[in-house]
Amino acid sequence: MKLPDDAADDFGAVDDQATEEVTTGQEDAAPKPEFQFADAEQWLHGLALPHYLRKLGGDGHRWAPNWYDYPEADTLIQLLWEVWEQSRLAGAKATLDYFRDHFYPLMNVLTSEDGPFHAYDKTMHPELPEPFPVYYAPRQHFPQTGS
Repeated sequence: MKLPDDAADDFGAVDDQATEEVTTGQEDAAPKPEFQFADAEQWLHGLALPHYLRKLGGDGHRWAPNWYDYPEADTLIQLLWEVWEQSRLAGAKATLDYFRDHFYPLMNVLTSEDGPFHAYDKTMHPELPEPFPVYYAPRQHFPQTGS
C-alpha cells in the first residue's frame, strides 16, 4: 500500500495522524506501507545528496560518483537508506532523530578528508555547493530489485 503524498513531509517522514486515519480499525488486514525508494541508489539520488550540499575538494568534502565501487561507502549508504525508510514510517520525530543520529554523522564520515573517497580528487564547482556527481550503478549491482 502506498501512503498518500499528503501524509509525508519534504523528507518523506510519515505524518502519524494521516496514517492513523488510513489504518484505524484495519491494523490486522492492512498491508505494511512500502518503502518510498526501491533501493539505496534511488534514495541517494532522490533524497540524500539533494539534502546534503557541501563544498567538494580542497578543504571540503570528498566524494566519488562511483560510490558503489567503494565497499565501505556502499555498505553505509545502503544501511542509511534502510534505516531512513524505517524512521520515516515511524513519524517525524523518528526521522529527525535519524538525521541527527545517523545521516549527518555518517555522511560526514563518508565524505571526510580521510574517508573512503580520500583519493578521489576531482573538484566540481567548489564555489557553489551542488549535489555530488553520481553515476548509475550497473544493473546487476542491485539484484534484489529484479532489474
